[in-house]
Amino acid sequence: MKLLFLLLVLLLATEPVASGECWMDGHCRLVCKNDEDSISRCRNRKRCCVPSRYLTIQPVTVDGILGWTTAQTPTPDKKTNRNHV
Repeated sequence: MKLLFLLLVLLLATEPVASGECWMDGHCRLVCKNDEDSISRCRNRKRCCVPSRYLTIQPVTVDGILGWTTAQTPTPDKKTNRNHV
C-alpha cells in the first residue's frame, strides 16, 4: 500500500511532458540550431525553433517615418490684412 501511495505522489508531483513539437515542424528547445529561427514560445517556455526553409517571407520593416504615421499639427494660414493698404 505504501508503494502505491509513493507511486501516486510521484505521478502527481511531476509535470506533464509537453510535446516537443510546435509550429511548422518546429521543436521546443532552449537554444535554436544555426539553421533554425525562433518564432514563438512553447508551453514549457522554451523557444519554438523552426527550420529556416519554412520561413520564406521576409519580415516587413519601415526605414524611416512615414507621413501617415506621425501626428501633424495644422499650420495656420497667413491671412493678409486688407485694412492696411
